[in-house]
Amino acid sequence: MAGRFSSPEYDAESARARNLVGARLAELRRSRGMTQGQLAAALAPFGVRVQTAAVSKWEKGDSVPSAYQLFALCHALDFSAWADAFGDVSFLPDPALNPEGQALLAEFRSWLESRRRYRALPARPAPLVEMNVSLIPASAGFGEALDNNEFERMSFPSASVPEGADFAVRVHGDSMEPVLSDGQYAWIRKCTGLHPGEVGLFILDGEGYIKVYSEQEPAAADRDSFTDSSGILHPQPVLVSCNESYAPKPIPAESEFRIVGRVLNG
Repeated sequence: MAGRFSSPEYDAESARARNLVGARLAELRRSRGMTQGQLAAALAPFGVRVQTAAVSKWEKGDSVPSAYQLFALCHALDFSAWADAFGDVSFLPDPALNPEGQALLAEFRSWLESRRRYRALPARPAPLVEMNVSLIPASAGFGEALDNNEFERMSFPSASVPEGADFAVRVHGDSMEPVLSDGQYAWIRKCTGLHPGEVGLFILDGEGYIKVYSEQEPAAADRDSFTDSSGILHPQPVLVSCNESYAPKPIPAESEFRIVGRVLNG
């Protein structure tokens, strides 16, 4: 039985030095036409929530997925040779049988596998949905790109796209850690107003920001600027980061500011 589960030609240290797992993972991902971000999103239905950076590190060999993450990767990539094994422990030796019985069980299993009528059906790939994705991340120049409708169509597993999302944009920087990470897709539902505490996508003087929306009473010197023609004083918008290293950003009355939409992630 030992020959069935191991090979004397395999050496774990050599395989790691050659980045065998990472290279194979990258090969499978590309063969399915998926980006690293799409693969990260495809893992969510299998209980693994990682960012694009984690997939990149796996493929480069900077880190390796845990055993359970590897099982999920096999299912997300529809890699049946591993997914079948990792989803079923019936291939393990039965401690209730002696070596002769285990050999007979293995022989019978091989016979069953050779007959099509007993072979497990391949797993169906997760349904995909095409969505608009901004060509540039939420950063400098984003406003112009958004106004010029600079989107590309990309396919995502339908389970990874929140209901009601209109498009996606990449997060730029670490100001929204740990809620949103650099390089992650933020899913946006278009709207023109937000409640304080909601995460939104904003345009401020041509730059894109993904922040928590807040409001404050204008300072005495700015009250006139936030008072409309009917004499109603409006609150001053404030953009707040989740990362406390970044100070809140009050929006000056003279700035070009607009709400693009609400972030649906999380």
